[in-house]
Amino acid sequence: MDRFTEIIPMILYFISSISFWVYLFNKNEKVQKIGHSFFGLGFSSQIVLFIVKSLKYGSMPLSTLTDIIFFLSMIMATIFYGFSFLYRKQLIEFGSLISPLVMFLIAFTIPFKQETENTYNNFWFYLHVGSLILSYGLIVFSSITAIIYIITDRDLKRKKLNSFFVSKFWSSLSFINELEYKSTILAFIFLSIGIIASSVWSAVYIGKHWIWDVKQVMLSFLWIFYGFILHTRIIKNIRGRKASYLTLAGSIMAFIVFWLIGHPTF
Repeated sequence: MDRFTEIIPMILYFISSISFWVYLFNKNEKVQKIGHSFFGLGFSSQIVLFIVKSLKYGSMPLSTLTDIIFFLSMIMATIFYGFSFLYRKQLIEFGSLISPLVMFLIAFTIPFKQETENTYNNFWFYLHVGSLILSYGLIVFSSITAIIYIITDRDLKRKKLNSFFVSKFWSSLSFINELEYKSTILAFIFLSIGIIASSVWSAVYIGKHWIWDVKQVMLSFLWIFYGFILHTRIIKNIRGRKASYLTLAGSIMAFIVFWLIGHPTF
C-alpha cells in the first residue's frame, strides 16, 4: 500500500478542519456543511483503508501501536459522525475540535521513513516552526486583548469612569472580546498544524512519529488546553472575564513552553 493512499484520510480531515474553523468565524451554514461532508469523506476513506488492510493481512490490523492509534481515531470519528446526525445543531461545533484531533492521530500512523542528512532544511520542519511561531504571536495578541478587556470591564463595573482603559476602550469592548476569541481560534489552528507537521517531520527525518521530549509533550498539553478554551467558549458559551482569564492561563502556559523548555539536539 503506497504512502499517498494512507495519507488521503488525513488530507480529507484537514479540509474538514479548515471548513469547521472558518465556520467558527462566519457561522455560514454552507461552510459548516462542507466541513461535515469532508468529515464524512475522511471517515469513509478510513473505513475503506481499514478493510483493505484487513484483507491484505488476513486479520484486523490491530497488532501494532500505529494500528491501534488508527483504529482509535476511526472510533472517535464514528462516534462524532453518528451523533452529528442525531444532534446536528448541538454537536456541529465539536467538529472544529474532533476533526483536527482525528487528523492528529492519523498523522502518527503514516509510515514516513527516509534516509537523509538534511534534517532541518525541509518543508515539514519549516511548516512546524512557522506554524508554531504564528500561534505564539496570536497567543501574545490574544493575551493583550484579554488584559485590556479584563481591566476595562472591571473598571466599568466599579464605575471608575476616569480610568485610562475605560476612556480608551469602553466603546469597543465587545469588539476587543471578539478579537480575543478569533485570535484564540487562529492560535489553536496553527498549533494543530505545527504539531501535525512535527509528527510528520520526526517520522521522516528521525524515524519516529513521537520522540517523547519534554517540549513535544508540553506542546501537546498546550494544544489540548486551547481545545478546552474553545470548548468552553463554543459549547459552554462562556464569555466575558471568565473567558479572558482562560486566555491568560493559556498564554502563561505558552510562555513556559516557548521560553523555558527546549528540544533535544539530534
